[in-house]
Amino acid sequence: MKQYGVSEEQANNEFHYQIENAWKDINEECLKPIAIPMLLLNRVLNLSQVLDVVSKERDGYTHR
Repeated sequence: MKQYGVSEEQANNEFHYQIENAWKDINEECLKPIAIPMLLLNRVLNLSQVLDVVSKERDGYTHR
């Protein structure tokens, strides 16, 4: 953050923005899978859901 001259809050906001856009991309591909087989999309979706739960501000797995 210091390298780019942004505050921690600005960096967190950018991360949340990028994560939100990634979810939109994943959902769009699952609704109309053209280039990627659905089996692979399901695996990516499951992994991303697990990572989303575990890496929230509060730990969603251990409730700490």
